[in-house]
Amino acid sequence: MSNELEKKENIFRFKFMIHIAMFLAVLALSVVLNETNDLSIYSTGFLAMSPVVPIIFLLRLIISHYRSLDEYIQSVMGASLLWAVGVVGCAAMAYGLLSEMVEVPTFSPAFMLPAIAVIFGIAQFIQLKGDAHEE
Repeated sequence: MSNELEKKENIFRFKFMIHIAMFLAVLALSVVLNETNDLSIYSTGFLAMSPVVPIIFLLRLIISHYRSLDEYIQSVMGASLLWAVGVVGCAAMAYGLLSEMVEVPTFSPAFMLPAIAVIFGIAQFIQLKGDAHEE
């Protein structure tokens, strides 16, 4: 059973890396095409949004993988995601309120998804580490 689970994890990891590579390739291609060509506003908008397409397919892959996991890991991942979205959402709201009162540097919302991913991983590590100490 462990060998089968390991094989499933390796397949998921391989597909995950393919999706990330596709995202990076589309991102690089869109930047190069935008910088080297004088494009219309619609073409520039399309190029700016095109790297999101591989991320949408990556999200489908992650959801499919999530559904194949056992209930315990699903609950850990669900709680971790709630913590990550909550922390990033509260930080974004606080930063927005702060920017209304004082002069602060602008911050791109494009960094919110990577921030959620990092905090998700940290929260998952903390939860699993805490559960291991309880046993």
